[in-house]
Amino acid sequence: MTDITLVAESKLYLKDNTPLYDYFDDYSKLFNFLVRRCVHHLNHKLNGESESESRYRTNLMLEFKITNRMAKAVIRTAKNQLKLLKESARYQYNNLYKRRRSLCKKIAKLKAILSSRSASLKQRKLAKVRLFWTQMRLNKVNQLILNGLKLHLTFGTKHLLKTNKQKFLAKRDNQVVYIGDKNETYGNQQFQINFNSKYNQFEYKLRLDNQWVSGTDKYIYGSFALKNKEAKVHILKTLSEKKSNPLTYRIIKRDNSLYLQIMYRRETTDVTRYNHGVLGVDFNKGFISVSEIDSTGKLTSLTRYNYLHQGKATKTKTSMLDLVSKLVSQAVSVGKDIVIEDLVSLDSNKKQEKTTSKNYNRMINSLKFGLFKRCLLSKSTKEGVSIHIVNPYNTSKIAKESYTDRMKLNVHDAASYVIARRFYQYD
Repeated sequence: MTDITLVAESKLYLKDNTPLYDYFDDYSKLFNFLVRRCVHHLNHKLNGESESESRYRTNLMLEFKITNRMAKAVIRTAKNQLKLLKESARYQYNNLYKRRRSLCKKIAKLKAILSSRSASLKQRKLAKVRLFWTQMRLNKVNQLILNGLKLHLTFGTKHLLKTNKQKFLAKRDNQVVYIGDKNETYGNQQFQINFNSKYNQFEYKLRLDNQWVSGTDKYIYGSFALKNKEAKVHILKTLSEKKSNPLTYRIIKRDNSLYLQIMYRRETTDVTRYNHGVLGVDFNKGFISVSEIDSTGKLTSLTRYNYLHQGKATKTKTSMLDLVSKLVSQAVSVGKDIVIEDLVSLDSNKKQEKTTSKNYNRMINSLKFGLFKRCLLSKSTKEGVSIHIVNPYNTSKIAKESYTDRMKLNVHDAASYVIARRFYQYD
C-alpha cells in the first residue's frame, strides 16, 4: 500500500469570490518575489549565512513584516521549485552526452563520404560544408560539458519579456501556495474548507496576512463547486478525520480567472499481478492491440481499442484518456499487469536516431506514444495497476515470421502477443 498525491481543480467564479480577486494580485506579487529571492538564497546556502533555516525564516518575517505561516509557505515552495530546476538542469546536462555521440557519428559518416572515391564532386563539396558546421556544433557541446552542470534560475522566457512585458509579469506572478499539515485544523492552517450539503458546494475561509488585515477582518470567504466526484469523496474523508492527511492549496490565475487546485493524498493498493499472466499492448496509429496471456504464454483473448489520431489537441487527448481508461479497466477486471514497449525514442521530442527506413521514420514521428505513456502511467498509478516495459526490438518481425500464419493473426495482434510473451522471456 502506497500514498499518492493527486490534484483536483475548480474554477473560482468572480460573483462568489470577489474578495479573493481583490486580494490575490497584491499578495501574489509579494509571494512570488519572495519565492524567487529564496530560491537564489537556497542555491547559495541561504545567502551565505551560517544560521539555520529557522533563523532565515525569522529574518524574512522581520524584513518584510510577514507572518510565520507565509514565511514557511515561501521557503517550502522555493525548495520544491529549486528541486525541479536542479532535475531539469541534470536532464539537460545528460542530454549533452547523447548529443555529442550523435554528432560524432555524423562526423564519421561525412568523413567517410570525403574519403570515398565513388562520391561525386558535388557530394564532396556538400559533405565538406556540413562537416564544418557539424564540428562547430560539436565544439559548442564539448564546451557546455566542460562548463559542468549549470542551473538555469529563470522564471519566464526572454522573448516574452521583450515582446510583452505585461504578460510576462502576469505569468510569472500567477500563483500562490498554502502548504498543508495534517496536525492543523482541516489539514491547513491558513486556507480551510468545509462542505455545505445544502448548496452542494465547498466554502473556504482564508486567513489574511498582517499587512492586508483591515480592522477586525482577518479572513475572507468564498465558495466553489468540485466536479471531480472521486476527489470530492477523498477530500471529505480527509476533512472528517482529524490528523489524517494534509491538504495543500494552490490558487492560479489564468486569463483573468482564478482556479483553485487542491492537493490531497490517497492510499492505493496493487490490484493486479503478473503471476497468472499479463496484457501485452502493441501501440499503433489510431488503435492499440491487446493480447491477454497466462503465465505459460498461452493466448487467452485479443482486444482492440481505437483512439482519435488526428484533430484538435483537446479532442485527441480526451480520446486517449478514454482509451487508457478502457485498457486499465480491463487489467483490473482480469487482475493482470500491463506490458508495453520501451519506445523511448518517441519521447525525445522526435530527435531519435534515424534509420535507413523512411516508412519507419515517418511512422514513429506521427505516433502519439508519449501522450499514451503519460496517460497510462497516471491512470494506472491511481488504480493500482502495474506497468512493465520490454525491449521493442524485432517484435513485428518475430510476429510475422512465427505467429501470423500459424495462429491466423494479423501483424498487430501478433506483435502484442510477442510483447506479452517477451515479459516472461519466451520470445
